[in-house]
Amino acid sequence: MFLDEVRTVCRQTGGALCVGLDPHADRIPPEYGTSPDGVRRFLRYAIEATAPYAGVFKPNSAFFESLGDEGLTVLRETIRCAHDAERPVILDAKRGDIASTARAYACSAKDGLDADAITLVPYMGEDAVIPFLDRGLFAILLTLPSNPSAESIVKHGTPPLYLRIAELGQDLASRYPGQVGLVVGATRPAATREIHDVAPTLPWLVPGVGAQGGSLDELRAALPDAHEMWVNVSRGVLFDEDPAEAAKRWKETIGVWFDG
Repeated sequence: MFLDEVRTVCRQTGGALCVGLDPHADRIPPEYGTSPDGVRRFLRYAIEATAPYAGVFKPNSAFFESLGDEGLTVLRETIRCAHDAERPVILDAKRGDIASTARAYACSAKDGLDADAITLVPYMGEDAVIPFLDRGLFAILLTLPSNPSAESIVKHGTPPLYLRIAELGQDLASRYPGQVGLVVGATRPAATREIHDVAPTLPWLVPGVGAQGGSLDELRAALPDAHEMWVNVSRGVLFDEDPAEAAKRWKETIGVWFDG
């Protein structure tokens, strides 16, 4: 299972670093270019350079879809490259739709692309999540996004929406143990304690560190004890002059955020 694999790799590397594979066209080194083949070669280089320090890779589907007809082929080959490096893969697609559509998305992610986990927007309820779980994917529910404008949405209501999603995740995990996690941004550390209290056993995928300004120290200080999490760094690794060295630094900074 994805969860066992990512835990094993994080312990082996000594850090719970998730390397985001977001190939922004305007930042790819010119020697690779921005053609589908250029993106493919650049990401192969980045994966091979950073795999010794990465616990998991996270390709963002939007950047591959923007490549046109060949984009899904490049995405599939990028996932295969990560698997060849013996690293699990989170497909960052943020899908969220009714059950029949979710089943098609799940088929694409698992059977078409061979992803191990996927990010989901569960605003249509458990119907938008269960088809992915039934297909054997690890589902990571968007709970507390890291971007500034999300605040007006996720803090709405009583309890706020982000806590309702955490509750949904905890409920689904009781039926699908070891298959559910949460996206919890590092840019809102004050809210993370509440999420921890509602869903203490669910691991987190943590964006917002690095380019978005989130602080690991503030996040760590907000929590009462160890909580399993994988900290995503995308641009800060992928487009560094030396991605391997950048991944090593981040891995050492992050450490392993769970017991054992």
